[in-house]
Amino acid sequence: MKEIPTTSKEQDRLKALESYSIMDTFPESEYDAITQLASYICGTPIALVSLVDKDRQWFKSSIGLGVEETARDISFCQFTILQDEVYEVNNALENILFADNPLVTGNPDIRFYAGATLKDADGFNLGSLCVIDTVPRILKEEQRKSLKILADQVVLLLELRKRNVDLYNTQKEFQNFIELSKDLVCIANVSGLFHKVNPAFTAVLGYSKEELEGSAFVDFVHPDDLEDTYKEVEKLSLGHKTISFENRYRCKNGEYIVLSWNTSPDPATGNLYCIARDMTVEKQRENEILEVTADLTAILNASEFSMIATELDGTIKEFNRGAEILLGYKAAEVVGKTSPAIFHILDEVIQRSEDLTLELGEKVEPEFETFVIKACKTGLADVNEWTYVRKDGSIFPIQLSVTPIKSVLGDVTGYLGIAKDITKEKEAELNLINSNHLLDESQSIAKTGSWKFDLVTKDLIWSKGNYKIFELDELPANKLFEEYRKLLRPETLTRLDAAIAKSVASGQNFEFLTDIEFSDNRVKYVLTLGQLIKNEFGEVVAAQGSTQDITEKMLVEQNLINSNTLLDESQSIAKIGSWKFDLATTDLVWSKGHYSIFELEELSSDKLFEAYRARIFPADLQILDNIKGDKDFSTNYRILLPDGRIKYIAEIGRPFKNEQGKVIGLKGSIQDITEKTIAERKIKEKSKEVNDIRAALDESSIVTVTDHKGVITFVNENFCSISKYSEHELIGRYHYVDNPEYQLNKFIKNIWSTIASGNVWKGDIKNRAKDGSYYWVNSTIVPFLDNKGKPYQYIAISSDVTDQKLAKENLDNVLVDLEKKNKELDQFAYVVSHDLKAPLRAINNLSEWIVEDMPEMPKMVSDNFGLLRGRVQRMENLINGVLDYSRIGRTEIATEEVNVKLMLHQIAETLVPKNEFEITIAENFPIINEANILLYQVFSNLISNAVKYNDKTHGIIKCYYDSLPNFHQFTITDNGPGIAEEYHLKVFKVFQTIEARDKKESTGIGLSIVQKIIEEKGGSIKIESEENKGASFIFTLPK
Repeated sequence: MKEIPTTSKEQDRLKALESYSIMDTFPESEYDAITQLASYICGTPIALVSLVDKDRQWFKSSIGLGVEETARDISFCQFTILQDEVYEVNNALENILFADNPLVTGNPDIRFYAGATLKDADGFNLGSLCVIDTVPRILKEEQRKSLKILADQVVLLLELRKRNVDLYNTQKEFQNFIELSKDLVCIANVSGLFHKVNPAFTAVLGYSKEELEGSAFVDFVHPDDLEDTYKEVEKLSLGHKTISFENRYRCKNGEYIVLSWNTSPDPATGNLYCIARDMTVEKQRENEILEVTADLTAILNASEFSMIATELDGTIKEFNRGAEILLGYKAAEVVGKTSPAIFHILDEVIQRSEDLTLELGEKVEPEFETFVIKACKTGLADVNEWTYVRKDGSIFPIQLSVTPIKSVLGDVTGYLGIAKDITKEKEAELNLINSNHLLDESQSIAKTGSWKFDLVTKDLIWSKGNYKIFELDELPANKLFEEYRKLLRPETLTRLDAAIAKSVASGQNFEFLTDIEFSDNRVKYVLTLGQLIKNEFGEVVAAQGSTQDITEKMLVEQNLINSNTLLDESQSIAKIGSWKFDLATTDLVWSKGHYSIFELEELSSDKLFEAYRARIFPADLQILDNIKGDKDFSTNYRILLPDGRIKYIAEIGRPFKNEQGKVIGLKGSIQDITEKTIAERKIKEKSKEVNDIRAALDESSIVTVTDHKGVITFVNENFCSISKYSEHELIGRYHYVDNPEYQLNKFIKNIWSTIASGNVWKGDIKNRAKDGSYYWVNSTIVPFLDNKGKPYQYIAISSDVTDQKLAKENLDNVLVDLEKKNKELDQFAYVVSHDLKAPLRAINNLSEWIVEDMPEMPKMVSDNFGLLRGRVQRMENLINGVLDYSRIGRTEIATEEVNVKLMLHQIAETLVPKNEFEITIAENFPIINEANILLYQVFSNLISNAVKYNDKTHGIIKCYYDSLPNFHQFTITDNGPGIAEEYHLKVFKVFQTIEARDKKESTGIGLSIVQKIIEEKGGSIKIESEENKGASFIFTLPK
């Protein structure tokens, strides 16, 4: 197992990876979509989301690979997580790290790899988004940036998944709390049905969960409590909360218990969220105390509050200590008074009487009966909020409970008013209102909002913060959804609907980022987080969540990213870096550019200084040690890299001080001047090389330099020598001024037109020397151009070609004479052939007449006459062959398109006996541009020989074609007697034959003509044959 490269924070990184609970999870389409997009953008068959564990890399998403994980020690991604930029391997076979890697030498035959790190919010590299190919390649910059952007999207998915898991755990804890609560917790609705109940219902009432859920909750209420229960439900349907409402509930065993209810309605869903507590024991104790004495029970139960007992007419008979403290009166001051109205505000009493008149349907006067009429009618406590007036005139809110006092016989003998100072409660209520207001203000400041959406009714509810974000006026819930959708672009609506549909289908919460463009062209970026709400059947019926205006954050983050990227890129391009050094702690901080120049991975500041000094070229450490820390400095030094390369560094720095003016550190910048240093060295070497070349040119060439007008500014000794002018006579004069033959000459004008346009001119020039003689030079004139592309001077480098020119003139004269003689020779050959053929024809005709006149001559004489005519015919063929041979190459024959396949079929039809020979002509013969008559003569001679010299009873001739890079290749093969190797070259000579002429009639010129035609065309011909095994004539012609 190879050693795995890691950083000092590897253990922390592994813990961070573990916190995501992602390893060995099922595939998810969100990740697959990103890998498919990465594969498409980078044009690779393989793309992976790779998470690097302690001993393996596991693939959350894999496109084109087919495995779930590989060992970490052979992975490419182990190197990607060591850096922040895209890690790219263009050809793994040429990379020392991977050349012998089994993933390279074997399946899947990796050649190319590029990976972008998956860096989480805490800076840990969890793995990579990588693309892989089986062929070498190089990513474009746009592809690298796209790969990094997609990697960031993978990290966002991981972060979202982690938050969702945390939310699920929180919800689970809350569910456990409800399940374990001893109080009865349920969800019901105003229709009267239980939706969900917790286990406490079973523990207290005895019914199972199945018996309760879906049942009407009023079915369990005591008949005497039904009317009050219905009234309370009606209040709930109007959106009012229920606090400490009591009724009696029937248990499964038939007994009734008293439950105290606190209920909160949800206007959006119509659900009632209820908590009930079993009050049976408390009620039993209360009844036991009431049985002792009604007066004592009232007093004892209200001993901490203000208690005022009255007669039936309202005369105060008891005024307890709590009342004295609360109101500031002594009991003696108020006992015996006929009405407690002295403690109340009259306007409140009048308003209460009017409300009771409407509620009860009978006139209620604003007198004592206003306080007791409901208690008298119901026999129960009547609880209302009032304002009490103290003796000193100050006022405060109270909750007054008026209860009828009954005798042992059940007769009402008076009333007990128990008052509780609810100042704190009112303050708490006011604080709640203020808190809601503060929530609205805080959402406005934080640019956040909250929302709830009914998927069935499409009702949408927003907080004030939400309205402010979307810049809408408050609307009814049934109209808000439509207005909200009008703010979104069609493509955004499509993505939103898809996100909601996906969330509903998967049952998972969702996160949605959108940009909204307003009419004034402003754009807002809004992040929406949502969670699903299910009904009692587990169906998703609504969603709720929050929104946040993250426009400023997006802009700041993008500006920060752009700034940092720009800084890093500019430092990378300029090959510069920055640093800061603490003299006391030796802590050293570098920019990314600095790390890049020194080719080090990022290190903690306390370890960097040691690594920095380890990079310094040993002989240059003294340079740095001699730097004075109290003044600005500038220095150059070298660094030595592990692979033996040396870089040249230029560094400047200055001290920085604390508030007391004491130098506490240094800061500065460095620049990689390696290329500059090497370039300067090369310039020096090149300068010497240029001087050497100049010296060599002065030795071997004729050199002149002129300005842009053609005035000579420099000549070398060779020019002076050939022109017979001194340097003094030439400098400052115009070129060609002493050569009247060239003045106003088109040739010279063409030269100046070429070089004045910035182009190089090459050619031969005839000049006149000072003594009047002429000489030829082959010149190359090069213009030197300024930054506008205009010539500012010219240099001419020439060589003396006078001898070559004179030789060419002599050669041209010889060629003219030769051409004249060739014509004379052609004429002579024609005359000779004509004069030779005339007596041959006469001999042939005479022999034919003799045979005709003497038909019965002896056979031997007849045979001799036949032999004589054959020799005459051969002589004539020989003369024709010699003429053809002499004309090849001296007569221009126009080329034309030749269908070689058709030509071969025509020759075969003419020369090859069908009954005795089998001829095969390949189908791939081309149409070529060639002299038709000459090509026909070549193929005719070769095929004629194949027929003539074949010694088999069944002859075979085959014609093949092969296309070579620059030549056509033709092959004629036969199954004849073959040609011995010693004759392979000899047969192409004039008058050479293999068999005696008396056996096979032959002039010995045919193959010579074939060879001469082919070689004149730039081709070649050869023989491949063994004796008695047939022969192949193979020749080529240029394409």
